[in-house]
Amino acid sequence: MHKSKKCRVLILVGAAAAAAPTTRADDFATKVIAYDPAPGQFVNDQNFNDPKDALGPPDGAGKLSGNNTSVVTLGGFGGSITLAFEQRVLNNPGNPLGMDFIVFGNAFYVQGNPDRRWAEASLIEISLDTNSNGSADDTWYTIPGSSLTPPITLPLPPEFDGPILENNTGTTAESYFGYADMSPTLLLGDTNADGIVDDPAMLPEDFYTVPDDPMTTDIDPGSGGGDAFDIAWAIDPATGDQANLGGFDFIRITTAVDSINGSLGEVSTEIDAVAIVRSVSTTCIADVNGDGVLTPADFTAWLAAYQNMDPAADQNGDGMITPADFTAWLNNFNTNCGFGETN
Repeated sequence: MHKSKKCRVLILVGAAAAAAPTTRADDFATKVIAYDPAPGQFVNDQNFNDPKDALGPPDGAGKLSGNNTSVVTLGGFGGSITLAFEQRVLNNPGNPLGMDFIVFGNAFYVQGNPDRRWAEASLIEISLDTNSNGSADDTWYTIPGSSLTPPITLPLPPEFDGPILENNTGTTAESYFGYADMSPTLLLGDTNADGIVDDPAMLPEDFYTVPDDPMTTDIDPGSGGGDAFDIAWAIDPATGDQANLGGFDFIRITTAVDSINGSLGEVSTEIDAVAIVRSVSTTCIADVNGDGVLTPADFTAWLAAYQNMDPAADQNGDGMITPADFTAWLNNFNTNCGFGETN
């Protein structure tokens, strides 16, 4: 997990503000842009074909079973859903584990064993509304996950055909990550990840916005589960070039496995929710060189970040790197970094 730090301000205008988790207008996807399921046994079942079930917080069932009361099926291979949020999802390296968003499905551990997952993997694509028209008609970038290399083509390799995905490292390292509907969603308030609700008063926006480490098996205590993603993982699917996105406005989730398992039917991704990871960072955003001190050297660092299209240059938090970010950097520099705590 990234450690937070305090910033000693040498040039400061304005009063210091206490550090606190960043709150958002809504922590979960709020709008269905498109729902295009592929044929599947549950696509015509009204209990599984309402795309609005992918909005708002998830309903967890724990590690031993998936909750099928509030999920939407994408059907078989190629079925997809596209969602949007009330605000842009930003790439924030200061987030817990560096993760930016979490996708929840109905995966579970077979007999509680995190090395044997009932998982129906899906591909994640994200898009920034560059033309600001509110439509998902800009470039799509792909998160390749652990098992795809450019140029990105589906389906996923045979080991995903399942329905049981076997972890094969023999350690706590996770072999397969970077796909959705792969990890369980815990019961709300199960802060110890032990199947017992420890905090019945916990709110979904406080629990399901904490990422689990996608690189290790099992669910981290304090996290609500699901599959966490870093926007920095996104690439151009044809070339493999890094997308270098400061954020995204639309997410497309697609069933990425082409397999039918006898009487169990086709592998079909089910989606319950998409959450934005809540930032708890107190890092000074204007401290671009990360030395814990605000000095003119941070302007030099900001300029280098701007020229390299590095997310650190996005000082106004709009997910884009433009000349307006210089004005924002100067304001952040002169007003306690824009947020955080000072010495």
